[in-house]
Amino acid sequence: MHPEDNKEVVKDFLRLVKIDPPKPSVEALGELTRAFMRFPYENLTKIIRVEEEADPVRRMRTPDIVLGDHVDVGAGGTCFSLTHFFEQVLARCGYRCSPVLCDRSYGEDTHCALIAEVDGSRYLVDPGFLLEHPVELPKKGFSKIETPLSEARVTRLGETSQYLLSTLSGGRETIRYRLKDNPVSEEIFRQRWIDSFDWSQMNQLCVTRLKSCGHVYLRDVHLKHSTIERRSREKIERDFEKVVENTFGIDERVVEQAMRLTARKRSQLLR
Repeated sequence: MHPEDNKEVVKDFLRLVKIDPPKPSVEALGELTRAFMRFPYENLTKIIRVEEEADPVRRMRTPDIVLGDHVDVGAGGTCFSLTHFFEQVLARCGYRCSPVLCDRSYGEDTHCALIAEVDGSRYLVDPGFLLEHPVELPKKGFSKIETPLSEARVTRLGETSQYLLSTLSGGRETIRYRLKDNPVSEEIFRQRWIDSFDWSQMNQLCVTRLKSCGHVYLRDVHLKHSTIERRSREKIERDFEKVVENTFGIDERVVEQAMRLTARKRSQLLR
């Protein structure tokens, strides 16, 4: 989709985060990336979208829908809707950028991110993974950034066009995904986006967000809190919708609807 198609919604986003588009630079790219972190990663609205829209193409939550849902009910999106939206923001702000596909542990092309160019260097920006800083793609070896909770590292695999994104925390390295540094056509990106509505991950509630107090992550009824000092995990036993609203800022009506639809789908799979 051409950036001109989303010109007004990008303007609305920049007004919301109080940023006047500066001249492209690494610092400005970081500022835009952190501003975009206001959108939580969540599949609640995606689960609801399947119920509300039968047309696979019309299901895709475009930037106007993402921004409207965020303002109205505190929602965000999954990697495809967030990456597409942020691509429009960066393009409108003068950056050359392109989407790329990534392989996660549960399948090929199950994640996406952006590569943005600044002054001859290329940077990974990933709103779907909540990567809050751009990471330069190294010509060899690895590059890294420090985050409040861990170190994020991008390692080039030999002389190939592939990279690994990993995080290091407490002396332990965890591979997050394999990035394929090949620009993806709009047609392929849209098809993977459409396919994602049928993935098994849609059978579970998933929400994650970076907050000033650390990182919070919900998987169904289990809630994880991570800070520099400690990590905790709890099962939400009561007032589930209200707890999720208070933790992530997503309206409890959205939480209730997604929870009900997920429970119904699971019961159908068991028949």
